[in-house]
Amino acid sequence: MNAQKLMLVFTSAPYSNSNGQEALDVALIGAAFEQDVSLLFLHDGVFQIKAGQQTSAGIKQTTKAFAAVNDFGIDDVYVHDLSLIARGLNTEDMMVDVKEIDTKAISSLLNQHDRVLTF
Repeated sequence: MNAQKLMLVFTSAPYSNSNGQEALDVALIGAAFEQDVSLLFLHDGVFQIKAGQQTSAGIKQTTKAFAAVNDFGIDDVYVHDLSLIARGLNTEDMMVDVKEIDTKAISSLLNQHDRVLTF
């Protein structure tokens, strides 16, 4: 079976809903089945991979799993440059190595993938 190129787009803040956890689960499962998985963080989704997060009691923390995406073979992690700027963040604030991408390049990036799932 040929590997599918799968892009997961994160658009919501962590812990505001289950979207981030669900997208992370899909990413890790896809990578475990040797699919070519890429991640893109847009808008409040950039907070999903912000370093130094603390959660309230009873909320499952996803930061350790996000920090391990490279161990699962997910090396293409993109973050929207204007989303970072609008939230007072930069690439050094992220817990994983990211590739900054501008608005014009997002469409081209998405078109390079067989499947795009937005969370």
